[in-house]
Amino acid sequence: NYDLPWNPNRIEQRFGRIHRIGQHEVCRLWNLVAENTREGAVFVRLLEKIEEQRKAYGGKVFDVLGTAFSETPLRTLLIEAIRYGELPETRANMERVIDASVAQGIDELLAERALVTDTLQHAELAELRALMDEARARRLQPHYIEGAFRAAFARLGGKIRRREQGRFEITHVPAQLRSAGRGPIASRYERVTFDIEHVLDDAGARAELLAPGHPLHDAVTDATITRWHRALDRGTVLVSPAVQEPRLLVGVIEEIVDATDASVARRFGYAYIDEHGNVEAAGPAPYLDCVAAPLTSTVIAARGLSWLAEAEERAASWIIANQLPAFLSGIKLRREAELRRVRDQVGRRLDQESNRLVLEAMVAQEQEQAGKKPRESQSSLMYKATELDGRRAARLALLDRQMEMQARPPRLVTAALVLPLAAVQAEIPEDAPIHAVETKDVERRGVERVLAAERALGRVPVEQAFNNPGFDVLSARNGEDPIRIEVKARITGADDFFVTHNEVLTALNAAPRYRLALVRVDPRGPEHDEVRYLENPFARFDAGDFDATGHRGKWDTTWARGGEPF
Repeated sequence: NYDLPWNPNRIEQRFGRIHRIGQHEVCRLWNLVAENTREGAVFVRLLEKIEEQRKAYGGKVFDVLGTAFSETPLRTLLIEAIRYGELPETRANMERVIDASVAQGIDELLAERALVTDTLQHAELAELRALMDEARARRLQPHYIEGAFRAAFARLGGKIRRREQGRFEITHVPAQLRSAGRGPIASRYERVTFDIEHVLDDAGARAELLAPGHPLHDAVTDATITRWHRALDRGTVLVSPAVQEPRLLVGVIEEIVDATDASVARRFGYAYIDEHGNVEAAGPAPYLDCVAAPLTSTVIAARGLSWLAEAEERAASWIIANQLPAFLSGIKLRREAELRRVRDQVGRRLDQESNRLVLEAMVAQEQEQAGKKPRESQSSLMYKATELDGRRAARLALLDRQMEMQARPPRLVTAALVLPLAAVQAEIPEDAPIHAVETKDVERRGVERVLAAERALGRVPVEQAFNNPGFDVLSARNGEDPIRIEVKARITGADDFFVTHNEVLTALNAAPRYRLALVRVDPRGPEHDEVRYLENPFARFDAGDFDATGHRGKWDTTWARGGEPF
């Protein structure tokens, strides 16, 4: 009788003994309903739906009735079935409510009690989508793994030669690499590749994929670091057309740890600092767009600049004040919410299990007193309950410590003095893989022409900072992934243009959401400037010499491949 008030004595008389645990009262009730009755049809449909969900969720369906029927109580469905069960529309509505309620109830239950959730709010989803898009644009391409491996492998005495397109043959692996590897390494490899797309060819011949994690790749990396790590400690002098005055480039590891001293998050980044103490982020791999400085009197003198002595300390102080707080805040925001969720669910589940064990211990005690032999003794069950309480306390204490997070001081692992190209341009060979930056007026007109073209296409373009490596404009429409645009502006009649490693890397990663914009700057004025777009300009790019900072392109040939902005 659903209208009966809660009366433990009366329920004990009708349904059996109630077991009391402290202030809690626990009982098991069974509802027996004839299958061929109207209310029986409600339960039959309900149990069928729960069974479907049980299979879908791997058997992890429990406590669903109270969550599922919050809007339409199960009692209401039973009353309607008894009164109007013979009507087809009533039966159809009953099945619709049961199907929707059980499915929604289980989803809500799993969302509430899952230790790890994969559901995100719209704001979180938008932020995550932007972060993933940025990560795609910055990820390491097979071309650069190939270039780094081939250069390092040759320095260590290995022999590798090109075989088919995208594939190589390794004819000799030095003994020092074979003995120092983390796994089995052969003395030679018939076919290797750095790109997963070339693992199998048309004939089905398989090539071994050389990438981080492969024993030979990791052995080469370890040997290179062991042999030349002092060069990273000492630093070096580089030349870049992207700087206008000497700057110190520092490579820094930032790390977040919790109270257990476990690493929670770590990232590697670069920062520039000048003689005035001004510091700014330098992007993911600024060294790719630099070349080694020639050993001239100007370079030798630059090594002794007085401000370099305090530059590393100033850079570390700037990172502590400007980058670490935001890094720590972002990590704590996501991790603390997840840990609180885990803490609540762990406490609840272990409490439930402890109460179950105590209840079964009381039942076992009654059976023992009655001369019966229980399945498990009362003392064994109580021991398990006590042990579970200890585990609960230890687990919750660990979670509390994991929620205490702090940033470690940034660790500077390398540094390089970067000089402007103008300081040593006379000593740089004309065919060196580096280029002079166009005049500010030419660059400005090129960017303005692309911004106007993007607005005409209905997108919202955002010009990037001058030192942003890889692209100049980020443009998007609502609900679409952004497009990255690199702008190359040259005066009419120019023979070539130059693309850096970082620009090629961004183009390969961002495709097809990438455009190379060529702007022909007309001496008659901005109204005569022309622009053409290329979608995948580096599809057949070859990493070439790893010491190169980029590659020259023929202007007229590339211009002919371009088309109207799209």
